Amino acid sequence: MRHEEQTQVNCYVSPYGDDRAPGTESEPFATLDRARRELRSTGTAGGRSATVWLREGTHYVEEPLTLTAEDSGTEEAPIRYGAYPGERPVVSGGMRLHGNWEPYREGIWVCEIPEWRGVSKESLFTELFVNGVRQTRARYPNKLNGGPTYLRPLHEPATWPHAEFAFDPVTFTGKNWAHPEDAVVHIFGKNQWGNLQWRVKEVDREAGFIRLGDGGYQINDIMQGADATGIDQHSDYYIENVFEELDAPGEWYADRECGLLYYYPHDGIDLSTSIVEVPVLESIVLCRGTQRNPVQHVIFNGLTFRHTAPTYLQAYEAPSLGDWTIHRGGAVFLEGAEHCEIAYCRFDAVGGNAVFMNLYNRGNRVHGCWMHDIGESGICLVGSKPLTLGSQHAYPAEITVSNNKIHDIGVYGKQTAGVFISVSRDNVISHNEIFRLPRAAICINDGTWGGHIIEFNDIYDTVRETGDHGPFNSWGRDRFWCLSQSHGPASHGAGDVCLDAQNPVVIQSNRFRDRKGWGIDLDDGSSNYVVRENLCIGVSIKLREGDHRTVENNIFVNGANPPGIHIGYEGNSDRFIRNIVVANSEWDNPEVDIDFQKGASKGVLYEFIGPPAHGGWVRELDGNVFYNDVGRFLATVHYRPLGSRTETYEWSEWQALGWDVHSVFGAPLFIDPEGGDYRVRPESPALALGFRNFPMDRFGLEDDFPDFG
Repeated sequence: MRHEEQTQVNCYVSPYGDDRAPGTESEPFATLDRARRELRSTGTAGGRSATVWLREGTHYVEEPLTLTAEDSGTEEAPIRYGAYPGERPVVSGGMRLHGNWEPYREGIWVCEIPEWRGVSKESLFTELFVNGVRQTRARYPNKLNGGPTYLRPLHEPATWPHAEFAFDPVTFTGKNWAHPEDAVVHIFGKNQWGNLQWRVKEVDREAGFIRLGDGGYQINDIMQGADATGIDQHSDYYIENVFEELDAPGEWYADRECGLLYYYPHDGIDLSTSIVEVPVLESIVLCRGTQRNPVQHVIFNGLTFRHTAPTYLQAYEAPSLGDWTIHRGGAVFLEGAEHCEIAYCRFDAVGGNAVFMNLYNRGNRVHGCWMHDIGESGICLVGSKPLTLGSQHAYPAEITVSNNKIHDIGVYGKQTAGVFISVSRDNVISHNEIFRLPRAAICINDGTWGGHIIEFNDIYDTVRETGDHGPFNSWGRDRFWCLSQSHGPASHGAGDVCLDAQNPVVIQSNRFRDRKGWGIDLDDGSSNYVVRENLCIGVSIKLREGDHRTVENNIFVNGANPPGIHIGYEGNSDRFIRNIVVANSEWDNPEVDIDFQKGASKGVLYEFIGPPAHGGWVRELDGNVFYNDVGRFLATVHYRPLGSRTETYEWSEWQALGWDVHSVFGAPLFIDPEGGDYRVRPESPALALGFRNFPMDRFGLEDDFPDFG
């Protein structure tokens, strides 16, 4: 097993190896756990680093690779689990099926899987992959042209929390289900903030109701009412895991009681030669240390992680008062880890979160990874607030998430993000490319500590399946946040918000490209932010109630919504200075439901909703350049109480209010906007006001992002 050099320990693992072998390059082990035990037994005394080399092929792990403090390396001698040079090993949390397929009926085939028979764990066998492609669990209604199709309830249920909803017998399936209690309903909340999953308790066809069992965990109902988790006649839904609905190519159904798998293959699929796989584990790697005795200096390099089970019916919790709940789990799960690294790895078709750093973590890094086709979120950094006075916080800090490509996540959970942060501090999220998402690219769920740096990311095509949100989203519902001020008639100051948001969150040098929502959505109570040198195309920024926000030297071009300051605190210190704002009155996107996106700009350059009842609305609005195709400045203000009075101000009227007295209405003179260069020319009025050009070629992935082939 040992390399000739005394400073390095090597062992090898192959899908075709043998755990009784010595673990050498010519006689490799068969399992990762065997290699882990070998390293622990031989040790790395004398400062020797160690590498476990994984050879080409799919490594199906029967149990998660579990590392504790005893499996740690050191800064000088880390422990690596990495791909053998030139090879691309896959580590799978699933199993390959080798059953004998036989025709069943009407294009459906059946295969006996004895190991399924009588299995009670409902998280198992909830997905099927054929030749690497996720198939569709038998559902109603069917997908159309590969995309989702939905039903809607007849009306909003009379009581909340909802235990049932009415279905429309005209659009609902006419097939009788033998086991409706095995079905799962996936349904969006009434405000489209996310979706929820319930087990079906009963389908009462006579009364026309679907009655719900366990579930509905995915959204934090901070409003203590139906706004977040409520469902109504706008709530899209479908129901899956129903044998009688197995009627379309790509659909499948598992009969656990009889140990049978039914599948309707697409044309051209030869099941006798196809690779058929199902997830078994919820996690592939578990790093489990403690704050006193952490896992340290372990590196995962060049591996592909695949096939973990969906978790949408597992335990969820609200780590803070933000909108989201979260399942504390992931394909790679770290708790009590320091200076560990996940580098140049691929996460493909995992059913839950890809990477989850839970509670105490320090100085870890996720770099150069490719994450796609993910059931929930990409990378989650989630701590926990103390339950009692004097108890300890446990949280991630000083984590770096850099140079990752994250897209097509949220296959099941829609209240998800490429990067999700809650109860954490001082993290760096940089040079990532994040796109094609149901909701946010980056979400900060609370103001706890702050100190994060969000920079040089390229973010686009987000909020595809939800509403009232932005590519970047945050909340700040901390100790001074007031529900009556946020969603009621009260008007008062912010309180000492920096007791929670102790250090500023810096959002700088990012590119946000989209056609709906807000590019930077600082929602309920978000405080202590510095937003500078961002390029926002098709989106802008929203500052809801909060304090200590400086928005400086940004470019907002043709936002679906104008820059907005909503439900402002009295006496706040917000500043909107030296920005460029361009609006297009003809903006229109037929794919966007305006009701959920809060309207379109129509050439308006500011929109204030519910400014403070007393005193100045913000500390400073000045030094900005405004331009639109209408040919005149427009700012809309919806005064308190909301619905009582709305005014639209033109330039002289706006300046008479004391705002933007040194700002300019005029063309900013971009160098080459069609080519993506939004720097301004030397004669631009923005430069005279102190605007600084910033680079347009540093967004997104860096040169060391690997070619995954």
